[in-house]
Amino acid sequence: MDNILLERVPSYKQLGLCIDENLNWENHINYTITKINKILHMFKLLRKRIEIASIIDYCCMFYCNPTQKNIKRITRIIYHCAIIVVKGNRFLSENKLLQELGWNDFLQKTSYLSLTMFAKIKLTQNPKIIYEHFFINVPANIGRNVGKLKIIFSKKNKFYNSFYLKMIRLWNTLPTNIRQEENYSDFLDQMHQKYKIHEYKHKNLFHYDTEIDNIYLKLRYHCSKLNADQFKLNFIPDCKCTQCNKNKQETIHHYFMDCSKYDQQRKILKQIISNLHISFKNLTNRQLVQIITGHTMQNMEQQIYKNAYQFIKLYIVTTGRFI
Repeated sequence: MDNILLERVPSYKQLGLCIDENLNWENHINYTITKINKILHMFKLLRKRIEIASIIDYCCMFYCNPTQKNIKRITRIIYHCAIIVVKGNRFLSENKLLQELGWNDFLQKTSYLSLTMFAKIKLTQNPKIIYEHFFINVPANIGRNVGKLKIIFSKKNKFYNSFYLKMIRLWNTLPTNIRQEENYSDFLDQMHQKYKIHEYKHKNLFHYDTEIDNIYLKLRYHCSKLNADQFKLNFIPDCKCTQCNKNKQETIHHYFMDCSKYDQQRKILKQIISNLHISFKNLTNRQLVQIITGHTMQNMEQQIYKNAYQFIKLYIVTTGRFI
């Protein structure tokens, strides 16, 4: 270029994105995972929340077609970070744990970010050169073809799986009402609903800062020290409750509602929860367990559940079962 010999390199880092000569994004994924691993040790020591989503999400729309091996590596590091956040263990279900924290599936989040960027270019017509080359409407204007884009074919697999070609194919799979949306903010709202992009499910309620928070999380996700949970994990040979003489399985329902050893603490808990809200009067044991495990939290005011959560933790402490 301009009579200057350019050096050929196998990979090059530009604006935080590692681009390699094969465009398989192996180097960038290695760089991302290494960067996260460097801060994990300090994360364990400080036991504080840190933002890893920004590291993983950065430019993920451009390497939106990684190999299955690299997808597993990314999801594994996300799961590992989630366990550290909640001070959990490897027996926590990955899907349930991500739902608990409000962390979205990697491929789902990648598709969402890619389509929103794609829509922004389409709706703003900027950059113009990209808009003119890629946003060519299909001639048919009726039926399912409304709002679809012309598919560009390629014989080479690398170009076929590039950002714009893949996004055109993905765009054409969207429902017609989303494709026809002309307002970007309305488009984002509909994409949120389709891809179920959400914030922390229990934001400002569960902070996972204390041992009791950690015990409560394990109770809710059935990997606690209750005999039924330990038996399920093949740690003990029997799931029966050793705290009472009822010869029943020591499940979370038995622990909160049935074990005779904790009758006094249970009576106090029921009385307090029934006084928190008018809808809590005359609750059945099953309904009370649903409140205790957080399954009905979406239909309740956060402050009410926050108050209930404090007394649930008090029950766990006063029973002394896990401490």
